[in-house]
Amino acid sequence: MEETELRVSDGEPPPQKQQSADPQDLEYVRQIQRVLELLKKNRDMLFGEVKLTVMIEDPRDAERKRLLGIEDPDEMTRDDLVAALEDVNEGRIPENRDALRLLAEEMVQWPNLEVELPKSKPRKSLYAKTTDTGVDPKEAARRLNIDWDTAAEIETSDEGDEMEVPPVVGYGALYLVTALPVIIGISVVLILFYNSLQ
Repeated sequence: MEETELRVSDGEPPPQKQQSADPQDLEYVRQIQRVLELLKKNRDMLFGEVKLTVMIEDPRDAERKRLLGIEDPDEMTRDDLVAALEDVNEGRIPENRDALRLLAEEMVQWPNLEVELPKSKPRKSLYAKTTDTGVDPKEAARRLNIDWDTAAEIETSDEGDEMEVPPVVGYGALYLVTALPVIIGISVVLILFYNSLQ
């Protein structure tokens, strides 16, 4: 892990202010940077996605605070945590040390950080499996500029996979759902016509 120069977020500080960085704050910054690296490596999450995830507030907490009337204006907001995350990403130590501490504690508790997602071979999409036409791997390879050998590795539908629903039943359900509003409309018109005759 390459060392980044850490500086306080209000521009270039005097040297004595930079040296006053608490070792605990440096540890929080290292933890956050490690989590960011793991998310990028294992989950292919960009910084913007991580920032949006941090920005989302738990609706249960918000509802609980609203019901109990616990509205503290000095309380740490999600925007404070995002500002601290941006400072850490830019290589600075955030001035708001409480936000840094809370952000580090929250990000370290994210589940499955160490677990790497298994890389699977490309397969046919659900669309290609369910349609009659599907997608021709040669045509897809030509459009995507992939060599044919790589395109040939795309798995075709397994012979062991049986269709869950026969096409007749599937299309029948589609026609029934489509015809249902028409049937309802005709019956309403007939009922109104019958009632108007009385």
